[in-house]
Amino acid sequence: MKHLVLYCLLGSLSLGCADHRIEEDNLNIIKNERVITTRLADMSQWGIQKVNGFAKQGNRIVVKTGVEYGGIRTIDLNHPESMDPMGCEESSNDCFRSLSSFNSFDGETVTALDFRKGELVVNAVSSLARSGNSETVIKLPSGEQHLIAARVGDRVIATGLYDEGRYLLYSLPDQSARYFLSYPDHPGYLGLREKTKAMLYASNVLRVRPDGEAFVCADMYSGVIDFCRVTADSIERVRLVRLHYPEVEVSETPSPRVVYCQGNRFGFLDVAVTEDKVYSLYSGKTYKMDRGRAFESNCLLVYDWAGNLIRTLYFGDALTGISYDREEGALYGVTGDTEISLIKLEI
Repeated sequence: MKHLVLYCLLGSLSLGCADHRIEEDNLNIIKNERVITTRLADMSQWGIQKVNGFAKQGNRIVVKTGVEYGGIRTIDLNHPESMDPMGCEESSNDCFRSLSSFNSFDGETVTALDFRKGELVVNAVSSLARSGNSETVIKLPSGEQHLIAARVGDRVIATGLYDEGRYLLYSLPDQSARYFLSYPDHPGYLGLREKTKAMLYASNVLRVRPDGEAFVCADMYSGVIDFCRVTADSIERVRLVRLHYPEVEVSETPSPRVVYCQGNRFGFLDVAVTEDKVYSLYSGKTYKMDRGRAFESNCLLVYDWAGNLIRTLYFGDALTGISYDREEGALYGVTGDTEISLIKLEI
């Protein structure tokens, strides 16, 4: 679903493109390590046929399933038969939200962005588990196309198709909006307008460090990952890592248009963070060669918050998403095969 959303918003997939692939940062400087994985549960037995995001804390998992209404499920691993949907009546307009950017910053709440309405929907995990609905809706600045957002205390960090900067820092108390930093350049298309570059790097995973003072924004359609710090009133770039750029055809006349090539290598499918590490689920595959397998990965690139690659981990199970359990200090993943499984990684 999250991949189709980008195609609908931005452009299409081309059968043939000129080769604009440029390698900048080398992946081979860190020795590869094998990681043992353990399959804990078959989530398809609980009626879950698709996972578009999940968060695990202790014995509880919150899953964004991608169904038309409800859309979020909570599972008590001790009693999985009592799985609860997010409180939502089928007749409610809120059941038909276009939710993306599933996030859990603190383990106590989960957020999802309604990118069509420009609203960040916040739910307490505890109320979800009780089949309640303590939903809080944060209206983001109007007139903008917001694509990714995360709440951090009394502020929201977001990115989208912006003219004034790549990142929005939105204050909830005074509803002030400030924009920071430029979108990454593309060496094959120098001099692009900011809005066009925004289209190039529009499909991202954004995760905030537990102390709220840093975040990472990783592009799903390229090998570009942005490490940033957050101060009282600004966002500063720490390091922009460029493993490979998107392989695209770009035109700005008569209007901006981005076409992704079938030979484009996908980048970061999901990210999980701790106080000192960034775990990124990296694809490196192409739709041309791998088809649907391009959206799953057997590789974790582990960075510190300065943007340095410190470990490269490989494992047998192909994962589509990851989550760090702060209660256990453990990393979990989900598979995207016919038997959607919860996986524990021995990192």
